[in-house]
Amino acid sequence: MAVVGARLRPPPTFVAALGLLLAGCDAGAPQVGASSDPPPAPTTVVRAADLDPGPIKTAAEYLRDPELAEADAARGELLGLACAACHRFRAEEGTLIGPHLQGVFGRTAATIEGFDYSEALRQSGLVWTPRSLEAWLANPAGFVEGTTMAFTGYRSSEDRRDLIAYLLHATQ
Repeated sequence: MAVVGARLRPPPTFVAALGLLLAGCDAGAPQVGASSDPPPAPTTVVRAADLDPGPIKTAAEYLRDPELAEADAARGELLGLACAACHRFRAEEGTLIGPHLQGVFGRTAATIEGFDYSEALRQSGLVWTPRSLEAWLANPAGFVEGTTMAFTGYRSSEDRRDLIAYLLHATQ
């Protein structure tokens, strides 16, 4: 039943989440928890073909690694709102613009059946580990040249670390 003339207002949490989501999609937007300092100078671009993804482990094993053990997964959940604009974390939720991320760690890139990946990602041979995902999240287009993923990346290594810690929990 519609109420004629009533104005719908989104709840404040929705507005805040939308702001975070949009900030993650804009290379010039401030990152969650970002200071007013200018971003660091760009580092050398890591390419998928040149990266050793490191050992394939379970999520629990990765989370015992010292760097990820100290990560703030709750903060990573907020950063994950940018991912949720295009991806679902559970297979049963299907795909959106991007494939679902369930079971992503240890999986070869571009292998979810029925999803139309870029030729570049299909040919990359990339295996998703925290190390490879960290490089991807820093600069997707530079890491796999020719990818169709429009996300510009996270400039902060702390943002990437916290997001990866969250994804290790959310995508099992």
